[in-house]
Amino acid sequence: MALPRLLALVSLAALLAFEVRAQHGTVGRPCEVSTDCGTGNYCAGNKRCACLTTYVEIDSYCWRKINPGESGCTQNRQCEAVWPGAYCRSGECRCANNQPPFRTRDGLVCLNYGFCPLNGNNPKFRIENQVQQCYGGADATCEAIGALAYDCICDSDDCTVNNPISFCCPSRAFACIQPPNEGYTPPGGGTTLNHWYHDPITGECRELKYQGYGGNANNFQTKDHCESYCKQTCNRGLPLYRDRTTGVKQEPVYCQGNDNGCNNPNYVCTTMGTLQQCCPTYLHICSRNGAIPTEVYNTAGGLPSEYFDVGIPDGSGNTYPRFYYDSREGRCIQFSYLGQGGNFNNFLSQDHCEKFCSRILCSAGEPLKDSSGERNMECSPTGSGSNTCPSTHSCESTSGSTTFGGVCCPRPQYVCKLPREQGNCGTYSNRWWFNAKTGNCEEFIYSGCQGNANNFETYKECQDYCRDARSEPQCIQGTALTDSNGNFIICGGATSVQTTCPANHYCYYDGTTYGCCPTQAYTCSLSYKSGATCGPAVTRWYYDSTTRTCQTYSFNGCDGNSNNFATQQDCKDYCRVESCPDGGEVWKEPNGAARACTSNRQCPSTHYCTPVTTWTGTVYQTKSLCCPSKNFVCSQPRDVGVRCSSTRISRWYFNADSKTCQTFEYNGCEGNRNNFATQKACQNYCLSEACPPGTVVAKESDSSRLVQCSNPGGAGRVSGGCPDGYTCYSSPLLDQNVCCGASTELQSLCPANSTPFISALSLQPMQCTPNVDGACPGNFFCWFSTTSSAVNAFYCCRSPDSVDTGYCPPQLVPVPGDGGAQYRYCSPSAPINDAIQGCGPNRHCQFSTNLERYICCGLESDVRLPNVCPPQPANLVPVELAGNYRTCNPYARSGTPQACPDNSACLYTGNDNGFICCRVQQPNGGN
Repeated sequence: MALPRLLALVSLAALLAFEVRAQHGTVGRPCEVSTDCGTGNYCAGNKRCACLTTYVEIDSYCWRKINPGESGCTQNRQCEAVWPGAYCRSGECRCANNQPPFRTRDGLVCLNYGFCPLNGNNPKFRIENQVQQCYGGADATCEAIGALAYDCICDSDDCTVNNPISFCCPSRAFACIQPPNEGYTPPGGGTTLNHWYHDPITGECRELKYQGYGGNANNFQTKDHCESYCKQTCNRGLPLYRDRTTGVKQEPVYCQGNDNGCNNPNYVCTTMGTLQQCCPTYLHICSRNGAIPTEVYNTAGGLPSEYFDVGIPDGSGNTYPRFYYDSREGRCIQFSYLGQGGNFNNFLSQDHCEKFCSRILCSAGEPLKDSSGERNMECSPTGSGSNTCPSTHSCESTSGSTTFGGVCCPRPQYVCKLPREQGNCGTYSNRWWFNAKTGNCEEFIYSGCQGNANNFETYKECQDYCRDARSEPQCIQGTALTDSNGNFIICGGATSVQTTCPANHYCYYDGTTYGCCPTQAYTCSLSYKSGATCGPAVTRWYYDSTTRTCQTYSFNGCDGNSNNFATQQDCKDYCRVESCPDGGEVWKEPNGAARACTSNRQCPSTHYCTPVTTWTGTVYQTKSLCCPSKNFVCSQPRDVGVRCSSTRISRWYFNADSKTCQTFEYNGCEGNRNNFATQKACQNYCLSEACPPGTVVAKESDSSRLVQCSNPGGAGRVSGGCPDGYTCYSSPLLDQNVCCGASTELQSLCPANSTPFISALSLQPMQCTPNVDGACPGNFFCWFSTTSSAVNAFYCCRSPDSVDTGYCPPQLVPVPGDGGAQYRYCSPSAPINDAIQGCGPNRHCQFSTNLERYICCGLESDVRLPNVCPPQPANLVPVELAGNYRTCNPYARSGTPQACPDNSACLYTGNDNGFICCRVQQPNGGN
């Protein structure tokens, strides 16, 4: 073998070996990030390696695509992926039929002379059905005849000014935004062809059932051809061009980094595959120019008279509905397109137009709409006047398109907490969303429309926008506090920057994040707030503390306050309206009356008997009624209820089979009690299924894992591994043992030998309002805690051993009544200082199960007046009148105001109190 030939073969073998080694990222291999895949690959949404759009898969390896007329190929598929029929010869890609490639300002293309690069004769620019020529060959332009986004193509390789036979074909950018057009079947019949088109909305290539005739330039024989042609150019609009000294008149401007090399305010440096070009800005595209330079329009006679370009009739006599962005009004408006020509401010749908052009106003998402739902809500960037945005949005300045100078754009904190939303259309593409729980941008499949603002085209765009976003603490009710910048306040954990929450809020850990959440007492004391308009108004529920009922109101969609519930049952459970201790409704007889339970009349096996306070409309009544057990609630199947509004509500239920909380769409009315507002509330409630009312399960520190124990059941329960304050119980629903009780920290809120009532929904101690009946569940009393830092430091407490003394709660004694009465009767709804039905300062109106009436109770130090009665006879105590000594006149006649009541005497105290009424103390502990 001759030496030169041998060296050539060795060189070729070395080149092939190098190419094979370079393709080391096997397609389909599992991956976590793109660096796991290697050259030409990336990690797709299914966590498998796939080829970049600038590469083609050949035998499970990714090979670089090579353009016609360029060298570097070793496989025919590298050439054919760019242009159908192209092949590799001597390391160079060549067009089919050995035709030389034709150079346009966007690069080399393969074509049959006399035809457009795409779809033959069909896309040629015509006026009155006559093909228009662009004299001047490849150096000519088509602007003079109104074809602003077209290229001049010749019918031979001698494309010079001496060859006048030329015509205008859509440029690469203009071809790729045309709507899908299947063409037509000729009268003699034909065959449907599987072609492809580029979807300008999603940026993906999709199948097209081409009928064989007609259609437009957005028509490709293969998917590879479609992706190579349309994904290597600007997303929308022509790139910035510069003049060449030889050959084709223009070529794209290539750049590096942010705007480096563009030097034009209407263009921005954009990465496309392995190249960076200067692409038109959103503002330039959505303007009157529609990404066509003014000097080009001037060649064709000047800018259009309107803010849209109707184009030129396509000869069919038809017009086509399109949408343009009107920068004067800040919205997308429909117009009639004539079929060819025009500019890039031309969208197939209003939704696409708004999503695309909103980016000239907002970095992500769309501006808020006003009550009409069509126009953007206006605001003042300086904060003056009444035109302000809700807290989820900020006022961003506009270029004079609004009266007040700004529109309301969503804040990153709001956008980046939104859930992943696929939408419900059928044009799927890969997008990125910020997962607030993990703090990372993740890929997902987008359906092409609807969805939400947490939707980014690239990983970098997502990461740059959401870099500083914090995960939102998931409060049981309401939203967590934010600072002036809209960032959530962190109140606990190793990275805490604030250790305490302000008044009416408590530090809550949702399993991931700490935040300051509104207390139950604060929430239920608030008046309803309609909030700021940020969409259509919806019907919600609030607790009316005046009538002690849950009522509906119209919520405008943003802001408001925490007294805002999706359903009436949520409101009743949270604010304890005719509610059982752990939520839910009492058992009712067929006639609708609540079943009262006694030792002789028991509850169904699914319910338990407990004191429940209800409001009759005029007075409170406390009776023993049947309440549902948590086991019964959490064992019920999912029930979507019945439709009673125009929208469904996302809710959670406990799946007893999988022992997990799962989401479902609730119709708004009826259904069953296995229906929770949040996943956290569902977990809290049903994992505490075995716990007695007012106690909850113990969890591992900063974890959702339950503390397990041994030796449950029986009268002599032992801790069996439970923390202090907890007891071991067997949970039939969870098939394991759990620890129920309250932490020692929470127990310190109550007096010695007493425990607080812990809500099974929120895992927080129940706060209360003193002297208000029904403020606590039955057998619990409202206690002022000296250990709590809260402003409203009243908590529902009970004794674990003695449920009720029969008169006053543990540690408290009855307040004596006026005129020597043993008890002072009261009304829980009366003002504290009411002379007839109030109890006075530091005293509480409590229900006595022995007396079946409300009496005043308090600490002995607050109830007992110092005994200033004479020591003899023994056991004399003062008679009180409105919390003070009852003074008297020893000479007054019986029955007069200054005389003492029966069974008491007017005696001299020997001090400044003078004469007061004294009586003998009763032997039963009362006065």
